[in-house]
Amino acid sequence: MTTTAVPMPWALRLVTDRLPVGPPAYASVVLDGVSQTAVYADASGRVVEMGKHGTSRTTGTASVSGGGDGQQPQPQTQDDNTTDYESD
Repeated sequence: MTTTAVPMPWALRLVTDRLPVGPPAYASVVLDGVSQTAVYADASGRVVEMGKHGTSRTTGTASVSGGGDGQQPQPQTQDDNTTDYESD
């Protein structure tokens, strides 16, 4: 029986790991019934801090649109939203 090797797609040779691959920093996750948050523990059962997550904040932006020739500008109105991400 003869087998034919299927060539690997050319783009796969360009794929690399972006982050180092390793074991997770935790061994188990349980839900704390009081705070309703996840509690991460290592293999010894000690609680592991998993870091903080960023917070997004959306703010409205306003602009003044003018009237026709010879007319006064119109009042400011909210016409767009901007999302800003910051870390905790």
